[in-house]
Amino acid sequence: MPKNKRQARAKQYSSKTVLHALAADMRALDAQHSKRLADGDNPSDVDRDIAEAGLARIVDFFLDHGIESQPIHRLFCELAALSAGASPSRMLLPAKTRHRRPDSPAIENIKGRLAAIMEYRQRAGLTRRAAADWVVRNTPAEMKRRLGMTSAATVSSWLLKWGGKRGAVTGHGRDGFLATVPILQNRKPDEQQLKSIIAKGLRKSLPS
Repeated sequence: MPKNKRQARAKQYSSKTVLHALAADMRALDAQHSKRLADGDNPSDVDRDIAEAGLARIVDFFLDHGIESQPIHRLFCELAALSAGASPSRMLLPAKTRHRRPDSPAIENIKGRLAAIMEYRQRAGLTRRAAADWVVRNTPAEMKRRLGMTSAATVSSWLLKWGGKRGAVTGHGRDGFLATVPILQNRKPDEQQLKSIIAKGLRKSLPS
């Protein structure tokens, strides 16, 4: 085999080895994240610490391979400052908006999924109001607070916003609705199973 081809092959294998090592480090960090949550550590602290460690590993990887790291190095430094007790810099403050601050993608996605569950209860024979009441009644209190679920009318508004065959508004809420509808249609969960989906499955998806 010509020398230049051997060098290219060796470089290819070396790159794969390095990427495998990086992937292993990320899996280890994710396992550490799960363990700390199971041990009862503060979820926000855990999320920040693991994100900081992950960014540090990526920055090191970039530096080792001559890749410009400044775009993410700035974020790593900001997280490190927060971990040290510093106040958030302007970089981490929410952007100013004339309207109500939008929900995070994860929160909006959960609202869309709950709208799909409401629609499923309607198809089972409940009235629109009764289906919305059922969702509110079976959503844990802390989860309702985080979602701003103040009444049955709130849940009904989510279905109006993201439900139906077309949906009035695109985005993460619509994505959550569309992802949940076929699951419910295929599995046909009963009331107890729906309660478990809300109290366990969806609650686990809430950001810390």
